[in-house]
Amino acid sequence: MFGPSASRRVQGLQLALREHGLPAAEVVDYQTLLSAPERAAEAIGGHRGLVKLESPGEAPALHAALIERGWRRLGAAGPAPQPLEHGELAHQHHWYAGFAALLRSLPAAAAYLNPPDDIVCMSDKLACQQRCIAAGIEVPPLLGPIDGYEHLRERLRASGCDQVFVKARYGSSGAGVLAYRRNRAGREVAYGSAELVESGGRLRVFNSLRPRRYTATGDIARLVDLLAAQGAYAERWVAKPRAPDAHGGHYDLRVVALDGQARQRVARVSRGPLTNLHLGNRRGALEAWFDPASMQALEAATERAAGVFPRSRMIGFDLILRDRRSWLLEPNAFGDLLPNLLWQGRDTYQDQAALASSPPARSGPQRMPAHA
Repeated sequence: MFGPSASRRVQGLQLALREHGLPAAEVVDYQTLLSAPERAAEAIGGHRGLVKLESPGEAPALHAALIERGWRRLGAAGPAPQPLEHGELAHQHHWYAGFAALLRSLPAAAAYLNPPDDIVCMSDKLACQQRCIAAGIEVPPLLGPIDGYEHLRERLRASGCDQVFVKARYGSSGAGVLAYRRNRAGREVAYGSAELVESGGRLRVFNSLRPRRYTATGDIARLVDLLAAQGAYAERWVAKPRAPDAHGGHYDLRVVALDGQARQRVARVSRGPLTNLHLGNRRGALEAWFDPASMQALEAATERAAGVFPRSRMIGFDLILRDRRSWLLEPNAFGDLLPNLLWQGRDTYQDQAALASSPPARSGPQRMPAHA
């Protein structure tokens, strides 16, 4: 396994392996690969088991190192990126360039859970949505990349659209996502987890667990400009269905596919536009809400989405399902961190551990089941 050795994700899989009576996975930290890339070939060479590439999150030093590597790879223009404060959103395009370069340096001949090139694509949200569209998957209509607030306004005028999501192209977990609306009188509002902060004579953006609401045009413009400088795009706002219980709110879905089949699934319910569970939103009782036909539609939508990445064995999909019509919001190569969410008695890490004793359930390239 490659990833930050102290992350909750690595620890979750190690625990599942122990529970299955299997030896612990060997872990090679991404930080090690930056200084000694030959360690990847050494670790994979002679290893016949499954190789998991884990999220590089929860490791600030690694994040900084990937930003610097990406900055150099993109030409090292301007001053070197300065260290970020906790939660600061900056240099996401540099981070992506560094992470993509690291993944592309890994040996191609290995039994990856999700192969490096698929993870590279899924880490670029815009490129990923474009790939899904090319495969015939319905996604929220794209307005395209934006380079700032004025460009966003041009996109809105050209499309005749007044409600969009502005998304960080290389963000994750809702970071750098703004739900934007304007009315005919010109009043506008943006809602999201991005916090605009003026510090030391300059404006910065921080990721906040408490979503903010912006109504001043100047603040919205500055926020969009800062996000767009790191890579951003806009897509139409597709209305989410209302939760059919007494608690209210609207919801979308996170579904984890294993070998193309829907496994763990949960409704993410929010009173605001952002449904990410770590933002304090609640889980909905999906099995109680969906009749068999709706559940079948959800599973079919997940299977179609998984077909876009046939070599990736486990992907988390964010979906809207309304009146049995589905929209794919995002595939996530690292969408398996869902504590205490079970399907047929297993969580995502227990499913991964069980690959050691069960063959692939899906046709396609031959995979070698194993545990590390």
